[in-house]
Amino acid sequence: NFSVTMSKPMEMKLREEAEAATDDEDADPPPSSGGAAADAELSRRAYEARVSRAKELAPMKKLDLSNLSLETELPKGDHQLTHREEQYLATPRANKEEVLTVRGAPKHRTKKLFHLKPDVLGDGPVKFAWQPGGKRIVVCSHIKGRAIVQLFARDGKKLGSFDLCDSKPVWLDFDCKGDCVAVRTESSGIFLWDIGHSDQPPPPLHLAPAHTTKATFSSWSKICPQLAIGTSDGKVIIYNRTDAVLQLHEKKGSLREEVTCGDWLFDNRLGLASGARVKISQPIAEVDSKWESWSKFKLAGFGSKMPKHVRQSGAPTRLGFTLGYPPFVAVTLGTKYLLTFDTNRKHEDLGLTFPDDYGGICGFRWMPGNMLLVGLSNGYIVTVDFAALMKMQENRSLPERVSAMATSRVFQDYVTSIDSTTDLKVACCGDAMVKIIRVNGVELEVYLEVPLERKAAVGQCLDSVKWDHEGKAFACSGTDGNLYAHTVE
Repeated sequence: NFSVTMSKPMEMKLREEAEAATDDEDADPPPSSGGAAADAELSRRAYEARVSRAKELAPMKKLDLSNLSLETELPKGDHQLTHREEQYLATPRANKEEVLTVRGAPKHRTKKLFHLKPDVLGDGPVKFAWQPGGKRIVVCSHIKGRAIVQLFARDGKKLGSFDLCDSKPVWLDFDCKGDCVAVRTESSGIFLWDIGHSDQPPPPLHLAPAHTTKATFSSWSKICPQLAIGTSDGKVIIYNRTDAVLQLHEKKGSLREEVTCGDWLFDNRLGLASGARVKISQPIAEVDSKWESWSKFKLAGFGSKMPKHVRQSGAPTRLGFTLGYPPFVAVTLGTKYLLTFDTNRKHEDLGLTFPDDYGGICGFRWMPGNMLLVGLSNGYIVTVDFAALMKMQENRSLPERVSAMATSRVFQDYVTSIDSTTDLKVACCGDAMVKIIRVNGVELEVYLEVPLERKAAVGQCLDSVKWDHEGKAFACSGTDGNLYAHTVE
């Protein structure tokens, strides 16, 4: 075991460019020295290389590229989302208020791997991530006023730890190769920990704190060792781990709206939400990375016919692309409204609302076949067969649309998190347990219940559940400094 306090910030080469996710106007690309034909050929080869790498990573990254064509391209330019009355859809109430449970014998078996308690992790929220392709897990928590990052083996054995700063961790994840973990803190910026496969990795590095202390969003690329960072003043930062270059894309203009959420596409496009817009970049190159906008989708006006409390629900809070291609986008506005739209602009936009007494949106998950799961905080999960819904929308079969949706009460009191595997197992946490469920059409079936070693306490709950990358084990954190890990067979 080892424990070291990190001190010296990482020295970075910083490139500043006048383009950001929230610009009103995009800068013209620099003139090319090789001619249009040569640039097009280089672009085509780079795109094909990204497609090839995405297909290799598809199983681990849960991507569905069966409909992929190299000729597929997202439409360029500005797009205003439409807002007709029939494009607003209220999801159904649950047919039964009984909580779903296992029918008959459980269809999976479980075994406890470990339970880390507050004496190890402190008594606050815990951020964690399984190492891709590995047998280890990284955890960051707030212990005695300090953010402490720790590395554990799959059986819970501690391999090492480092003291990062005096701020709380708010996000943690591995890069696509599983070599580096990034930790974003509440007020001290982002730290990078090169773990690789060593049981004694070097100390973490502080990533350009002058810029990353303003970070409000961060996410690793699905196919490249690149970290996207959005800030409170609307700037976009791309960190390329391969050549250790951090590129800051400065925002022009007077509007300064923070980047609130985003997601990466399989071909290394980056989608970001800021204010009333979602912007999708051109594919970001592996070398000399640049953010260059390709498509803009204006959300303003879409909710003009919605109830006032929905219109005033706030800025986008979550954004996710479908697993297939071309992608649909789901964006939550506040906690009561979910907007979906087609990036190819071939299908109509659609907004979903939910029963007020079912609670706010606590998360959503795209499944293969454009199936969408939405968690509602009071214990409900809504299942939406988006593919069927779009067909009904095209055929104007408006009354039948409800048949493409269902709502199930999965927990008595609350649900906070949903995650899925490549073989379509779904884990969700709430009520002091994790449930493993399967989707059958739009109905849910509970295959396994895993009670956790905890008692109900006012102000404390389970917080997040994540599968390992093989889908053979899950870990679940609590807001009170507990982390549980179990296998599922």
